[in-house]
Amino acid sequence: MMKPTREAGQDRQFGYYSGGSLENVITDAVSHPRRRRVLAHLLEQRRPVLLEDLAAEVAEMEYDSPTEEETEEVLTSLYHFHIPKLAAANIVEHEGEGKWSSVEIVGDAMPLRVSLEATLDEKITEYYTT
Repeated sequence: MMKPTREAGQDRQFGYYSGGSLENVITDAVSHPRRRRVLAHLLEQRRPVLLEDLAAEVAEMEYDSPTEEETEEVLTSLYHFHIPKLAAANIVEHEGEGKWSSVEIVGDAMPLRVSLEATLDEKITEYYTT
């Protein structure tokens, strides 16, 4: 997969500056509940996931029985905001355009799982079963 480019403008847009601690970058990246749902699903899948499928899964977590409009809202927010923020933090990689793009965790997922669980102060599987 292609690595996202990390231009200075992108880093400033999402608040990531060189010299920032990895802990702060990860904590900020997982601060939004929707991004935590994305990461939990990607960690569970352990493979690239189509953005459209990821949006449907996240919408199901958030709305139980999501409407088409709710799923589309999740897809739009993932594509335009949440996935770029995770990519700027070098947590995920994405390839392709629009809903047909794929998303996956970068590198070894264990440090991310540990950091995510420490940030949430609970196990990922416990957090996302409620």
